[in-house]
Amino acid sequence: MLSHLWMDLDETLDGLGSKAGQVKDTLFNKGSQAQAGVWNWFTYAKDQIDASLVTANNYLEDSPAIQATTNRIYSVGEEAHKKLAQAGAYTGVIGHNVVSQVQSYGQVLLSTVDLAKQRDATPINLNIISDKHIDTSSLTTAFQENFYNTTSETYDVVSGLSAQIVGPSAALEGCKLRILGARAQNLVTDDSVVVAVESFINEIVPGTWVEQFCMLVSDLPHEVDLHVFSQPVNVPTSLALKSKDATPAEYALRSSGYAKSIIEVISETFPDVHIKDWYTPFVGISNHAVLSLVSRLLAALYHQRLVNTLALSQPDVRGEEDELDVDAMERS
Repeated sequence: MLSHLWMDLDETLDGLGSKAGQVKDTLFNKGSQAQAGVWNWFTYAKDQIDASLVTANNYLEDSPAIQATTNRIYSVGEEAHKKLAQAGAYTGVIGHNVVSQVQSYGQVLLSTVDLAKQRDATPINLNIISDKHIDTSSLTTAFQENFYNTTSETYDVVSGLSAQIVGPSAALEGCKLRILGARAQNLVTDDSVVVAVESFINEIVPGTWVEQFCMLVSDLPHEVDLHVFSQPVNVPTSLALKSKDATPAEYALRSSGYAKSIIEVISETFPDVHIKDWYTPFVGISNHAVLSLVSRLLAALYHQRLVNTLALSQPDVRGEEDELDVDAMERS
């Protein structure tokens, strides 16, 4: 029984590529010494399958290979469950304990594989354009949750607008100008996915100021151009007024905002506050938490738009009744 299962696992690990060779060699060198004891073999094999899944996540870039490998691991996991369950029927209490452990781990293994199957293996070259004080790591994470093979680069490109953007329209324009600037400087290629991030403040009612993030994703080859806004976070009125009062009446960029940014005001007034996470001391929630939520929203919308675009270019893949019109949902 074990020898047959071992051969199946061998075939599975062969699908992980050359960089997983060390994992495979270690597994079989150690595993051959442990075959005399079912429990020792299972414990070690469990750890190595975990390592194999990580290796697949890190190194495989070929979508069909990923699918074939995960399918094989899924099949081997099910077979291990069945065969060890059969063994348990003849080995009494010890066998029952082994089977219980197999069942428990099998659920985790199969759930992990199922999750991997849900991720799109489309290669994404993500270029993020923003100010240095904005932590954009959540954008990379969000895109990797949707797209298996996402690599990212971050650039600081100015928009040419005011130091402190005021209002969502100016923020969206700032994102567009950042992307145009990055392309003009040849920092990004036309076939890459570009995301610009702009923070802005807004007086939503007299005396109440908030800050939000605007994110714009541009994908020229697939004609994707969409934007999202983060949830508003209250800004102390005193900070907003200091930014406003520092702006001369003749300020050339006054139509888009103020001459002194909120970040400058905070740095001058509260020098001990970390500008990448100034939300925490002022409102009790981290900048990362707000950025993470809006990043996941943008990545999910982009993924859905890309799926629809590819479906339209391959009408035989999906029927018209199955297509989702994201544009219509946005208009509603």
